[in-house]
Amino acid sequence: MHLKALYLKKILLSIFFALIFNACESKDPSLIEYLFSTSNPKMTALEFNASQATCPKCRMSVEDKLNAAQVVFADEKSYVFDDVGCMVLWVKQVGANIKSIKTFVYTKDTHRWLDANVAYYSIKDKTPMGYGFGAYEKSQKEFIDFETMRIKMLRGENMSDPKIRKMLLGQ
Repeated sequence: MHLKALYLKKILLSIFFALIFNACESKDPSLIEYLFSTSNPKMTALEFNASQATCPKCRMSVEDKLNAAQVVFADEKSYVFDDVGCMVLWVKQVGANIKSIKTFVYTKDTHRWLDANVAYYSIKDKTPMGYGFGAYEKSQKEFIDFETMRIKMLRGENMSDPKIRKMLLGQ
């Protein structure tokens, strides 16, 4: 009888993990939103516990707010990202219209949440995924706007490309 219980437990765990991993591989957000989304009726940037937030694009834990980004959809679902580059790629992946969602970034200079569309972006910061786009509230020389950053990210023109990295760092 004990062997049957262990066998049943093993089968149930296998089914559970198969369902989870299949949901995580999906490009359809409806299959994974229960894993990564939070209800947000105020449609503002949410404070979150870093140890409990997971990026829906790369599935990494969001270690801190310093490079974090957030997306809020009209249905009040919020998603937290470890890197603004992940946010850009994920929004494209799920087919969301960037104009119909709210996006927020945590600024490195003023340490607050800001509408991603009005932030300025460094192109060679150290970020969790190595894309290099750090968000700032105040513009500095060589910073770019949101749309330019978004286009560079979608084209792969970021620090994760060794040629771009070498060019930007002057090596």
